Amino acid sequence: MHPILLSLGRFRIYSYGVLIALGGVFSTIFWLKHWKPMGLKKEDDVWLLVNTLILSGFLGGRILYVFQYDPWFGRAFWGDLFSLNRGFCVMGAILSVILGIYLYARFLKLQFLRTLDYVCQAAPLWHFFGRLGCFSAGCCYGIPTSKPWGVKFTNPQSLVEPDFLGIPIHPTQLYEAFGELGIFFILYYFFLRRLETGKIKPGVLSAAYIGGYGVLRYILEFYRGDALWMQSLPMTQVQAFCLLQICIAGIILWRVRHASHSS
Repeated sequence: MHPILLSLGRFRIYSYGVLIALGGVFSTIFWLKHWKPMGLKKEDDVWLLVNTLILSGFLGGRILYVFQYDPWFGRAFWGDLFSLNRGFCVMGAILSVILGIYLYARFLKLQFLRTLDYVCQAAPLWHFFGRLGCFSAGCCYGIPTSKPWGVKFTNPQSLVEPDFLGIPIHPTQLYEAFGELGIFFILYYFFLRRLETGKIKPGVLSAAYIGGYGVLRYILEFYRGDALWMQSLPMTQVQAFCLLQICIAGIILWRVRHASHSS
């Protein structure tokens, strides 16, 4: 694995950042092609959406990360909060992005759930590239395994736990990457087309993604080598957020059903 894609003296380009940017490019192309079905008033509104997603995702992902890994409000907490090279927690990013989209929709007077649907359609594609970046960097690594598909990280610059260097571990980054890619195609072929033809209501696609990813990540947590287990419950901190996501998906479906019955 190659955490550093290009190095010229002190200047470095990291594989993780390049792959995330690539995912953002493909997602933006998707939104630019669908800005009218999304209900946007003009094509330029896509760029405001992209900036909203980047800002809200960064803030939510970083804030939850430092709360998980640093003593609260200590020196390391504030340093990592504003650092440009510290990690993120995708569960925090998902929750903050939902809030960001809500504010975006309110500001532009858009239908929130329809906007959220199109963001959720592209989100697993963006996340696919992000997890490939994690695989390149060595973060989000798995536990040791004797399975023939176990991978060995040998680069000391990778983010794998030093004790795991050189031994086969589960490629959890790839499990999640291709799981997300599968979710993307399921949403595209079984939900998006029905949304655009009016066969399903806005919000159903969002619930399918939020709940589906919650289930996927809950299962993968059992194979993560960096999972943080809760002291009071037999689950990891991320699994608790996964259950919250599944509840949010249920609330969205309830709202969609309630709105359709009211009309």
